[in-house]
Amino acid sequence: MLHSTDSVPACETNRKLSAIDRAKKSIAPRAELKDWLSDSSAVSSAVASDSDSDTTSSDTSDTSGDDSIQVHSHVDDDVSCHAHDTDTDTDTDTDAVTFDNGGAQLVYRDNVTRIPGCSFTHDVHGDSLPHVPAVLTGLMDDWLAVLRPFSFSNADPAAGSSTGGTGGSTGSIDSTSTSTSGSTSIFKTARVSLDGGPSFARMSMGQGKVTLEEYKHYCESGEASKDIAPLYVFDPDVLKSTFASDNDEFHVPECFSNDVMACIDGTEYRPLPPAWLLVGVKRSGTPIHDHPLTVAWNALLVGCKLWCCLPPDVDESLLLLNLHDDEEDEDADADADANADFDLSALEWFRQCGKLPESAKIIVQRPGEVVYLPAGWFHVVLNVETSTAISVSLALRRDLPVILPLLMESDEDFATFWIDRLRLHLHLHDGAAADMDMDMEKTLAQCCIDTLMMKKTYKN
Repeated sequence: MLHSTDSVPACETNRKLSAIDRAKKSIAPRAELKDWLSDSSAVSSAVASDSDSDTTSSDTSDTSGDDSIQVHSHVDDDVSCHAHDTDTDTDTDTDAVTFDNGGAQLVYRDNVTRIPGCSFTHDVHGDSLPHVPAVLTGLMDDWLAVLRPFSFSNADPAAGSSTGGTGGSTGSIDSTSTSTSGSTSIFKTARVSLDGGPSFARMSMGQGKVTLEEYKHYCESGEASKDIAPLYVFDPDVLKSTFASDNDEFHVPECFSNDVMACIDGTEYRPLPPAWLLVGVKRSGTPIHDHPLTVAWNALLVGCKLWCCLPPDVDESLLLLNLHDDEEDEDADADADANADFDLSALEWFRQCGKLPESAKIIVQRPGEVVYLPAGWFHVVLNVETSTAISVSLALRRDLPVILPLLMESDEDFATFWIDRLRLHLHLHDGAAADMDMDMEKTLAQCCIDTLMMKKTYKN
């Protein structure tokens, strides 16, 4: 068990720690700060600490690695896709992201269809949403959050090429906080949760928080560029305090407006909020994972993100996870794997994944675009420019016949609790919702029948 009282190594006490340094120590108390850095950055940091005991870790700026990732608009056949292209035939006039990987160029070309969001205007339950990842356009055109983007001025020189809305890259986090709250108190005092970092940090139960002003400094000073896997803001509370969904800052698209999991919000089965604000410096990102019960939509306000999405039935070896077949193997290999990462950072995953299957979906997401992800799809997301986004998860009623029987098999208490809450919610509706209630009741009844048949088959 990690303890926040663990002593800080002597080499880390001869200089003043930055706010991010303190957050790192809170996230992973037993790790040394040099463990967070790339090899070259660790050496330069050690030299800096020896030469000036009062220098913070961010005073020696090192932007190495940032220029190795480039975003290309409307690429053509002159950009070779090498081993990272999929076998899918796509329009060559698409966006792409290139990596300089030890002298070899890796290219990820967008191959996902753009669908006008107005196609789902009257689908309040999302029944007609696609069953594969898609990019929905036009849903954010009237958001004040897009017209007055939440970003870091000068955080990324390349960000101006991708910033949407009339605010451009000049819409800073400072001005956004002032315009939405009447003061800069949110920017200077509100503490936001951090995520990401190396594998030991992502696996830790420790938490780290900084103010938005401190995270901005982490982005702009070069401190983030020295980290092997930079941290990013992943926070639900600042979303509520900075963007109010009832005053046109942003609003939930109609096709995502009915969450059949909302009836268990705040319970032990869904303790976390469904909506989050993400602010990530270039090279930060979320490692590969899936949402087995919920769909997700991600609205990009500023920057650019690279997505790779893989279907639920994908060969697990493609996920690049350090998995054990059983407990005996895990015990036997415990010592050998003590330093092995359970998963790769988003950046390393894209560098190591190799040739992707035909079913892989690559998305180069631009501001104003909403990425829609069906339940069960694995995905890894990399901020290829400093980015700000709103991410929301929800369960669709159309998915209940699939997910409830499977959930009943894996966690009967969870499934039973959810079904009971759904039925209570339906009975509380007034007559105007009678048709919808009847459809939902039929769905729940069929789910129960399917579950009983599954149990009977399993026992036999």
